[in-house]
Amino acid sequence: MAHAQHTSSVNWQEKFIVPPTIRKALLVFLIGGLSLIGIGLVQLLLGGHHADSGGHHAAPWLSRLAANALITSMYLLGISILSLFFMAVGYAANAGWYVMLQRIPQAFTHFLPIGAVLLALVTIGFSGVLYEWTHADVVAKDAILQHKKGYLNIPFFVGRLVVILGGWLLFWRGFVRNWEKLDETGEIRSFHTLRRLAAGFIVFFALSWSVASWDWLMSTSPHWFSTMFAVYNFANLWITTLCLITLSAVFLKFHGYLTGVNDSHIHDLGKFVFAFSIFWTYIFYGQFMLIWYANIPEETFWFYERIRAHVNPQYVPIFYLTLVLNFLLPLIGLMSASIKRSKIWLAIVTTILLFTHWLDTFMVVMPSVAGGAGGLGFMEVGFFLTGLSAFLWLAANRLSKAPVLLPRHHPYLEESVHHSYEPM
Repeated sequence: MAHAQHTSSVNWQEKFIVPPTIRKALLVFLIGGLSLIGIGLVQLLLGGHHADSGGHHAAPWLSRLAANALITSMYLLGISILSLFFMAVGYAANAGWYVMLQRIPQAFTHFLPIGAVLLALVTIGFSGVLYEWTHADVVAKDAILQHKKGYLNIPFFVGRLVVILGGWLLFWRGFVRNWEKLDETGEIRSFHTLRRLAAGFIVFFALSWSVASWDWLMSTSPHWFSTMFAVYNFANLWITTLCLITLSAVFLKFHGYLTGVNDSHIHDLGKFVFAFSIFWTYIFYGQFMLIWYANIPEETFWFYERIRAHVNPQYVPIFYLTLVLNFLLPLIGLMSASIKRSKIWLAIVTTILLFTHWLDTFMVVMPSVAGGAGGLGFMEVGFFLTGLSAFLWLAANRLSKAPVLLPRHHPYLEESVHHSYEPM
């Protein structure tokens, strides 16, 4: 790696204005998504899906609605909190390369309060549909659930949820206050405070994310367990976050913004997407291989109901599609050092991965909650389009409210401006 002085001019006064075409596109996706949700719901209510719901308490249409609500809220909340994690890692590592890009993850974190409320409403409001262990009659007849009821019970579940979401919000407020101070005054104490906050947040996040993954997602199938699940869930939503940051940076560059961002910044984002796609595959294979090889019925049933056509045929092609695209697409498509600088190609790859990693969360939740009544249809695509377009709408508005798009007082500003990497 080499560092060199860049002579390209940087517009330090640039302010983001959301292009009218993008506002219209997001509005179309939002309305289209809501329409698809309505069509899917009507289809189910009118008897368009007669599959068995796998013995769950709720009607098939309600199970599918609740599953979609959990998938979407977890997907969007994950992007928001992992954007904060992205920033925290940068501060803790004393990194400087990302400074020119920091407005993007900062904007994403502002969805966190909304995402926290949505997640709480979904998990508590649909608890009887999402979580089998909330039904006393089911627990009374099930030895495994009786053994777990000291942990899996509503009061303790809500208590953990409040601590996790409350902790994330408190850290986020601390970051926001000091980001604003650093922007306004350039006071070095704010930067040192951010580094201390980052160190504390990373520790709290590691613990809280694990518990959140067990509580909100893994307990939708309370008989199953995996010691690797929290890391797997992290890898999935971490790549999603990196893809959205990369896609947003490319979009802004296409529209003439982020003049301080050069090909080396884009290249580094591409490297992150490539590297953590391999990491996701490693965790996926490690979890799958160990469970399948051990062949313990208490563990293998979770995969069995996702990859056996005679059990739930609708999930089998999705399972293999996510595996192929989430691994082979970035492996082959981003292996070359030079291609990681291609903004158009990065935009194509990250857009596909945004959907296929959403499918990954779908495959965790839908079979467990809706069973044979679940599937990928109008409602699911509608939830994806509605959630992501609403998220991007809020993020774009947040970016437009920033005094300037590029930071001016970060102590590592010069390092980021002159960041340079020349592929071998």
